[in-house]
Amino acid sequence: MSRGTLGPKLRLSLTAAAQSGRAVLTRLYLLPFMRWRFGRGDPEKLVLAPQDLRAADPTRAAELVLGRFTFVAKTIVLNEVSPFAIAPPSPAWRETLLGFTWLRHLRAADGTAGKQVARRLVGDFVRSNLRFQPEALDPLLTARRLLAWVSMAPMILDGADRGFYRAFLRSVAWQTSYLLHAGRATTDGMPRLLCAIAVMQVSLCLSNKAGLRRPALRWLTAELNRQILADGIHISRNPQANIELLLDLLPLRQSFAARNAVAPPELIGAIDRMMPMLRFFRHADGAFAAFNGMGYTQSHLIATLLAYDDARGKPVQNAPHGGYQRLEANGAVLLVDTGKPPPVNVSQEAHAGTLAFEFSADNFRIVVNCGAPAPGRENWRHLARSTGAHSTAIVADASSSHFAGGTRKPGATAPSLGGRAILSGPKHVPVQRENSPAASTITASHDGYRHDYGLIHQRELTLSQITGALEGRDSFLDHKSEPWKGKEPVLLRFHLHPAVAARPANGDTQIVITLPSGKEWLFLADVPFTLAETAHLANPEGPRRSVQIVMTLPEGGHTMSWAFLPADPV
Repeated sequence: MSRGTLGPKLRLSLTAAAQSGRAVLTRLYLLPFMRWRFGRGDPEKLVLAPQDLRAADPTRAAELVLGRFTFVAKTIVLNEVSPFAIAPPSPAWRETLLGFTWLRHLRAADGTAGKQVARRLVGDFVRSNLRFQPEALDPLLTARRLLAWVSMAPMILDGADRGFYRAFLRSVAWQTSYLLHAGRATTDGMPRLLCAIAVMQVSLCLSNKAGLRRPALRWLTAELNRQILADGIHISRNPQANIELLLDLLPLRQSFAARNAVAPPELIGAIDRMMPMLRFFRHADGAFAAFNGMGYTQSHLIATLLAYDDARGKPVQNAPHGGYQRLEANGAVLLVDTGKPPPVNVSQEAHAGTLAFEFSADNFRIVVNCGAPAPGRENWRHLARSTGAHSTAIVADASSSHFAGGTRKPGATAPSLGGRAILSGPKHVPVQRENSPAASTITASHDGYRHDYGLIHQRELTLSQITGALEGRDSFLDHKSEPWKGKEPVLLRFHLHPAVAARPANGDTQIVITLPSGKEWLFLADVPFTLAETAHLANPEGPRRSVQIVMTLPEGGHTMSWAFLPADPV
């Protein structure tokens, strides 16, 4: 057993046991003699329909009207059969169906067809045997479904008879009361916070639900205080979480105003902290850096959210609580992961990428991480989370964090958590910043390899304020800060974005990187390097082939220096 993992393994076991207990409790809530407690006090009417900030796609709307259901890269074509009555092609397809996040596309359908289909499909669910099944009442899916239903209620209820209207309201009220109990016991992190958001939102949308509003408010504020860190980054350290949560928190803030209710300061404060992080994680081309579960950036969503940013200022440069650093100069942007892994109970999507960086210049990304794969490409996720999929150092082909299953390989399995949680990793990640008119420097180190290999990785990154050039020095030290004497292979990887081209030049002593604009950058290093294949995973269509620069620590050496320079500095 590796040293330093016993404590996290115990926490993982306790977390898994708690999840099992919560699953039993959720099933208990669904027993017939328990359901009555969630059905008391039917609402009289729906008084508010919150705005859905996610865009509707007319093409998706046309497909749904024709009975073509495409979720997570799998399509089923139905005629008069309800999608809730068929065997799903995959569990992920069924989860997407039951979450109803696709319902918004029907508002883009021509004429009344979208309204009719929306009403029919919602009615199918309300009348189906699924409505009391554990798979349909998974708390996260229930939260998504409720938010979709209340935001799309004007479309669903337009033209509905009184019987449908009453059945719809009863279902919404029952699911919300159920979620108030079951949601508190769901997976920690963003799923639990989304449940709290959904209950709070529905309590504002329904009449005569003041009794629900008070516990919903207490739950929401507690989760916001716990999960949104002081610098505005979510506790999971996943930039995608900020995007997804803001898409639901901003309409919630509007709902308080629409009901002439005072929004809690915890909600206002969380939004105010989170909004600047949208600019913090953005590259020169507008895409988010691919850290800790972040995949493809949906630029239209970012544009929508930034429209709510009243400050519209420059990005902050330092996020010490979330564990990230940013430098920018002369059109170049450097983003660095300088954080420890998140707590084990919210680490299911976290990556082993400490000290990895991404670099963009001249409006194009140059150095990236592989990123999280698109939905439906889960077979790539274990690779995406490994240290080798990041632009940083890797020792003995082992990740800098231990994944569940007693390994540094994230593909291993573990009961109840699917092998996804990070048990242990870097414990100390000191960071220093130095700024001058000529350059800005970040110096950081991590001890993720200390227990197994006796190695401390130190990285110094300097961005020129004049040219935007990036210079780096990676040092490998022992616990006394002396040169590391180990024999295990140490590699530096720089994954290049698939939009750039790379070729050796000048007798293989440098690499020429050509941007889509035609502008060239040079890579230089003080040790031999090679070009190798890699895959950029953060793409909606699936992995894209690309190349990476690989440097190998020479035998007896303990440092590697390198630079990315504009070929024609201005």
